[in-house]
Amino acid sequence: MKLSFIVLTYKRGDLLQKCLDSIYQQENLPRPYEIIVVDNGGDAVILPPSDSSIQIRLERPTQNLRVVGGRNRGVELAQGEILVFIDDDAVWHELNDVTRILQLMDANPKYGAIAMHSLHPGTDQPIMDEFPHPNKTALLNASTPTETPYFYGYGHALRADVLKITGAYPERFGSYAEEVDLSLRIIEAGYTIVYDPQLAVYHHRSNLGRPVQGEHFWRVNTLNKSRVAWRLLPMPYPLTTIAAWSFRTLYKTKKPGIVWSVWREVWHERKLLRQERTPIRRETVRYLKSIGARLLY
Repeated sequence: MKLSFIVLTYKRGDLLQKCLDSIYQQENLPRPYEIIVVDNGGDAVILPPSDSSIQIRLERPTQNLRVVGGRNRGVELAQGEILVFIDDDAVWHELNDVTRILQLMDANPKYGAIAMHSLHPGTDQPIMDEFPHPNKTALLNASTPTETPYFYGYGHALRADVLKITGAYPERFGSYAEEVDLSLRIIEAGYTIVYDPQLAVYHHRSNLGRPVQGEHFWRVNTLNKSRVAWRLLPMPYPLTTIAAWSFRTLYKTKKPGIVWSVWREVWHERKLLRQERTPIRRETVRYLKSIGARLLY
């Protein structure tokens, strides 16, 4: 099978159906293809497509696997060569978006992942903080496919064969920074991540099922960014990362206890992080810097 869609959902019935409808409406896709819906909420109801060549599977885990575990479950079940992920609160913005993804992958065997941007629903206004690059303006002004250091989860595509090399998303992250961790491993494996300005989704950004908000967002973001750095980045980047994000979290929350809880958890994980630690090569560091990656934090 050429193509698998993976959709993670949590109690967003109407939005989920709009997401699925936008998949059904995609033009010129290779048949058959499959859609795997991982239902972390346990109550999703799916209207089957009228096209019998679209194979849809509803997977209900016995417990909420959260974002990372849900994506990994979808990957385990998928049969496709190309895995296309779209959030349940997003819809494709054009009828040929997925065809474009497949064309890019077919023409460029070293494209390990395809990234895109998002738009406010009902408009064509981009959501600036969801451009997959530290320099958001640079991608806003891009007119051709551009190499980028990471992708965002609301909409992206991966080669199944690349995941066999890199391994899956890091499940204990739960959510946030898991895409950065996988992106570094994809690039270290010799593949590139490409942002295509022609690709986008309309992203509703529903807060249903998003436990990481407010002060908790700053704690989880700081913790997971620190985990990424200790797992994958050479010195001094693990030190600068945890320091910079700790100061930022303290500034945003005004609560030293949140920062202390991050440092305490990193300390408790020190043996595991030491076992996991496989810093990327200096050649990879130079490449990341050449495409504008921000490694200090």
